[in-house]
Amino acid sequence: MKPLKAVALAALGTFLASSAPAYGPDGHHTVGALARELIKGTRAETEVTALLGDIDLSDAAVWADCAKGVDQNFKYHVTPNRYPECRVFETPQREAEMEDFVRRNFDNCSPKPGEELCHKQYHYTDIAIQRSRYELGPVGTRNDDVVAAVGAAVRVLRGDPAPAPFNIKDKREALLILAHYAGDLHQPLHVGAIYLSAKGTRVDPDQGTYNPKTNTRGGNSISVAGGNLHAKWDDVPATLKMSKINQAWLDKAAQVAITSGLPADWSAAWATTTLADAKVAFKGMKFSVLKSGKWKATLPKNYTATMAEVKERQITAAGAHLAAILKATWP
Repeated sequence: MKPLKAVALAALGTFLASSAPAYGPDGHHTVGALARELIKGTRAETEVTALLGDIDLSDAAVWADCAKGVDQNFKYHVTPNRYPECRVFETPQREAEMEDFVRRNFDNCSPKPGEELCHKQYHYTDIAIQRSRYELGPVGTRNDDVVAAVGAAVRVLRGDPAPAPFNIKDKREALLILAHYAGDLHQPLHVGAIYLSAKGTRVDPDQGTYNPKTNTRGGNSISVAGGNLHAKWDDVPATLKMSKINQAWLDKAAQVAITSGLPADWSAAWATTTLADAKVAFKGMKFSVLKSGKWKATLPKNYTATMAEVKERQITAAGAHLAAILKATWP
């Protein structure tokens, strides 16, 4: 076994337990369902159906998170019914698809000791909220982050090979991961990150020498009442579940502007918009000193209302953007 893979295997159990999905299954289902409705009657709908078969786009939107259930032996291993949203993929053929994806995207990005496995790193980027826009280069951005992952999936859907380090075998797999990463890319804490000193003061990781200990792991290392900050942003209220999609919501999604430029480059523009909402997510927040690997956060007044507003805007945009990129791929 290669030394790199040995390191990754040793860490796999920890990462299976610690990785958190953007918006959780409910939010992802909503993103997929909005896109499904927005492409109805188009060539994109026909092509999506041909690739997914009897899997609805709303279910496809959780596939990449379900693939995290593949263990260190590249076998899908999840306690029955633990994740009901993954049940649609729990057949021998579909489990084999997830296992194959993880096997090909395990250590191809050459993760450093302590970093997550490659297919898990595809779900996020951690650009500091001090930056005004997303671009590759600053701390937290990578050529295998969620921005790059969306671009890679789009390229495969359009008939081009996936750029390194991604290993995407075909258009079906590209659609499955795109349906999920489009949601991830619109969750503020999957894009914009806050970096903190041990005293709980904000630091800019791009100034001076970067200290990895200032990384809050997308808010997973920030404690708030009831859990951690990342989980608080993953959760969506009942009003944003896909069962609540109505014509008014679809009309609002249909009004989301089409992104300029080439579709394969749209993800960077989306990340810049999400970064702006990440700034809102951390505005007015105060932090304790670092203790046992965690900072405690004091949330500002009306935080719940602000968070709900951002989630509604970003989930709507995610559904609209996913639909737009599918229609641009198959005009």
